[in-house]
Amino acid sequence: MRLTLHADLAFRTLIFLAAADKRSGTIPEIAKAYAISENHLRKVVARLVEIGFVEATRGRGGGVRLAMEPSRISIGTAMRKLESDFALAECMGVSPERCVITGCCGLQRVFKEALNAWFEVLDRYTLADAVGGSKRLRQALGLNEAGSAVMR
Repeated sequence: MRLTLHADLAFRTLIFLAAADKRSGTIPEIAKAYAISENHLRKVVARLVEIGFVEATRGRGGGVRLAMEPSRISIGTAMRKLESDFALAECMGVSPERCVITGCCGLQRVFKEALNAWFEVLDRYTLADAVGGSKRLRQALGLNEAGSAVMR
């Protein structure tokens, strides 16, 4: 299983904003930190605003910031909101009848159990756990100790 690029960038954006602490970040700043497209990131941020994880302020001095404390953002909840397809095999998808052995083999049950276990683990962690006050993380993102962007 692999995250979509959209979900991957959304998690990276959440991590940047959590590492930036209480201050806002800008889309250009986040895009630069990860060497990614600002246009693509705008779509990702729009989705994060839509699902309530991020607040955006327009205009001079505007930017994006977390809408809640990182300790209140469950990794499992974020995953469920950011990804739309957890069907590991065709028999778990919208057209299970397309597989001629659906209902005859045990893989569907095994895959469902594995997916449930995966979410049990993700549900135990929050964005705060992923950031964990790491000085190295802040340095890698070009942030100083106060969470402000460092000129590079």
